[in-house]
Amino acid sequence: GARREDRVQGFPPQRLVVSPHLDDAVLSCGEMIAEVASTVVLTVFAGVPAGFEGLTGWDRISGFQNAQQAVAARRGEDRAALDILLAQPCWLDFCDGQYARSPSLALLACGLDEVLAREAPATVVIPAGLGHPDHILAHQALLMARQHHLDKTWLMYEDALYRRTPGLLQQRLSALMDAGIEATPLPGAANGATQLKSRAVECYRSQLLALSKGPDGYADAFAPERFWRLEAGPAVQGARP
Repeated sequence: GARREDRVQGFPPQRLVVSPHLDDAVLSCGEMIAEVASTVVLTVFAGVPAGFEGLTGWDRISGFQNAQQAVAARRGEDRAALDILLAQPCWLDFCDGQYARSPSLALLACGLDEVLAREAPATVVIPAGLGHPDHILAHQALLMARQHHLDKTWLMYEDALYRRTPGLLQQRLSALMDAGIEATPLPGAANGATQLKSRAVECYRSQLLALSKGPDGYADAFAPERFWRLEAGPAVQGARP
């Protein structure tokens, strides 16, 4: 459709939303993704684990028989969800931490920097990096890549499900302050998920199956989305080279 043609003609996306895994962005901020047509959703850990022959506990309760089947199916779920939200998927080849040794922070930051330079979005929306090691690593790498893209607007979303853990968000905000980054809360939606987001979330059947077996389920995905604007703190703004 027109959205894909626009990308081919070289028009940069207004928004690029970063998702650690093949579901996190939609669960956390599907309403925001739907606000701007042709938003790019960049999933960091979307790689197919070559040579991985085991079956992880998460993939087993998600209904899969091996890792390769899991990633292929999850990419299909992600594409279906983003089609509903009129968004564009972009998958990096880094592997989910459950399959392989995680990439170094420098390597991941370099990969993210390349995508940001290529896509040239006006706004970048990143996870707060709460709870899960992959989320934390993605957040840290994005902060490194951010140093080369300070001309863009940087927003941060609260990771669905993990944001419910007491103290995690406060720890992240404190770490940002220590790094010279001010996080200012933005007005959130008064209501929970829209019907459009709800339809998109339901596309992640395998992940909802696994999440539904946990003590808290996935109800938090339908709670109001919350965002923070990231800007240089006063000390950084006042510094001169």
